[in-house]
Amino acid sequence: MAAWQFQCNIIPFRKNFDKLSHDEMISWYGIAQPIMDIGFLEQKESWSTDIVQYGNIEETCIEFFYDQDVLEEILCRLDLRTLTKHLFTQILEYVQYIEAYFLVDDKIYPPESECMIAVMKQSKANLFCKNPYAYLNAVE
Repeated sequence: MAAWQFQCNIIPFRKNFDKLSHDEMISWYGIAQPIMDIGFLEQKESWSTDIVQYGNIEETCIEFFYDQDVLEEILCRLDLRTLTKHLFTQILEYVQYIEAYFLVDDKIYPPESECMIAVMKQSKANLFCKNPYAYLNAVE
């Protein structure tokens, strides 16, 4: 993952989030598969045959991870250098449409603009984009 990418999982809505482990939260096993034809990002060739990738891996992308044709996980990376309001809105609408949430650092967030913008503002990716030198100096 590039320093300028804000990474999160797109997770299925469940009523018992508080009783699930991280692996259980991100898993789509046993959940109806969401529509994958996301017209706002172009499908690209992935580094693995088990991953269906939309968007450029070094920019904004959504990856669908499969295990024997069963969807296991959806990973989302947002390029904070170039993310447009239009693309961000399309991603939020897609997540809402598939009745999902965002998982960032083991915290669950609804697919709402104000909420996700606040989370992104606090991210390391945002710090990098605002001031790469300060970010690199803060890296341990």
